[in-house]
Amino acid sequence: MLKPEFTAHAQIILRQNYKTGEPIKTLTPLQGGEWSAAYKFSDGGCGYVLRLSHTQDNFYRDRIASRWSSPDLPIPQIIAIGKHQNQYYAISPFFHGEPFEKLSASSLEQAIPHFLSMMAALQSAGLDAMQGYGTLTTQGKGAFHSWHEALLDVSNDHPDSLIHGWKKALAGMPTAERKYIRFYKQLTKLAPYCPQQKCLIHADLLYQNLLVNGQKISAVLDWGCAMIGDPAYDIAIFSFFEPWYPAFAQTRLVFRMKQAYLAQSPGNIVHFEQRMAAYQIHLALGNIAYCLYSDGKHDCNEHIDRLEEVLRSPN
Repeated sequence: MLKPEFTAHAQIILRQNYKTGEPIKTLTPLQGGEWSAAYKFSDGGCGYVLRLSHTQDNFYRDRIASRWSSPDLPIPQIIAIGKHQNQYYAISPFFHGEPFEKLSASSLEQAIPHFLSMMAALQSAGLDAMQGYGTLTTQGKGAFHSWHEALLDVSNDHPDSLIHGWKKALAGMPTAERKYIRFYKQLTKLAPYCPQQKCLIHADLLYQNLLVNGQKISAVLDWGCAMIGDPAYDIAIFSFFEPWYPAFAQTRLVFRMKQAYLAQSPGNIVHFEQRMAAYQIHLALGNIAYCLYSDGKHDCNEHIDRLEEVLRSPN
């Protein structure tokens, strides 16, 4: 549930940005992210979304990502970014749709061709002219000098991170810490197999960030986790989370994603499974850190168990 103060901020922001009372009258809470709140409102008969957060970084990443918007990769434009008191805000158009991961198997089957077209557009967004690798900064470049450096940075608990303090929590869980260290060592061995590609990675296509309307992808939202690197990373995310979403297995979604990607880029068959393992380890280590930061709100053991299952699998 959204805190009342968020709604008060939202009402003031709309008064400052719009001359009529329509936006405030139509203000409707939406499900926000972990560090944000979101509302739908109308103006002149058109729908918009107002998001609030204590940091503006993700809003600027959304604005940067919108450069690559296309019919197959619909990324909402950012209309405005501003600040009211201690809250940053962004305004963008509202797009109708159902979250991709919530579709039934039959609906998912119908949406998969459009989903694969979206993935192809995402994977072909070459960023050769952009500097750096890894996390997309608000300046529109990667935060690291190499893709390998970006991957191996996952073990660092940076003071300016939103989840700073996770490593101290890990030290208080000896069994989890031993497994974490073992996983990280495996990542260091696999990282050299990961190519220094410069492509656009969303890195968070679940969690209601991918909307489907009438079988088609209607919006690709929330680029706060976006990276510059190997596009196979996005496939690895769906592979890791497949057990949580039965419809994925029923439609062989991950298999079809792999086949489409390799058909588009046949040379990527080289060391493909090592790359998939590396990215699932990287993802899981980040998830473990987040769960530890959440102070019991989320259980890191389910991610540990899933990663052990992935690493036992022959494929």
